[in-house]
Amino acid sequence: MYNFVKTLLLLFYKIFYKVTVINGEKIENAKGVVISGNHLSNHDPLLFPAFFDKKIRFIAKEELFKIPFIKQSLKATGAIPIKRGTFDRAAINYSIKLLKEGEVVGVFPEGTRSHSKELDLGQLHNGASFIATRAKTKIIPFAIIPSKNFRLFSEIKIVVGDEIDATSLKEEEKSHDEITAILMQAISDLIVKEK
Repeated sequence: MYNFVKTLLLLFYKIFYKVTVINGEKIENAKGVVISGNHLSNHDPLLFPAFFDKKIRFIAKEELFKIPFIKQSLKATGAIPIKRGTFDRAAINYSIKLLKEGEVVGVFPEGTRSHSKELDLGQLHNGASFIATRAKTKIIPFAIIPSKNFRLFSEIKIVVGDEIDATSLKEEEKSHDEITAILMQAISDLIVKEK
């Protein structure tokens, strides 16, 4: 089912968008890490199974699992539903377990879509930092940069940055707020560089 949905998504994005992945090997070669970036659209978690061979288990708000096609795509790609506005212990613990087993988990630190045409980041939450430090692993930042707000036949860039050693930062007694700020800056730098 995963390969079938991956093929459908790839076909869809190849036909209706021009997608470019920059430094994708940083995710392809990763194991047991959190990837984290900006969140603009319901497209965001679906772009990764289409354009990455590495299976990425995105944490996605449970409301998305009620939307036709998106629901089936998220389930097929192993997305992890999470209840927004609460400390969803089950989703967090499951994500940590997956990371310890060597899987890659995707987290959108804004928690919800920013809807910013200027790609400004919204209010960030500490989920990526919390999960990465609990799993004793690293965070790889990424930025999704659409040229025309995901209009059909427009360009979309997925840019991957250098890993952030969340475990070492925690050992240096950095708070989750500070680690999240470092992540935010890394995502912002990717947007500024490639926009």
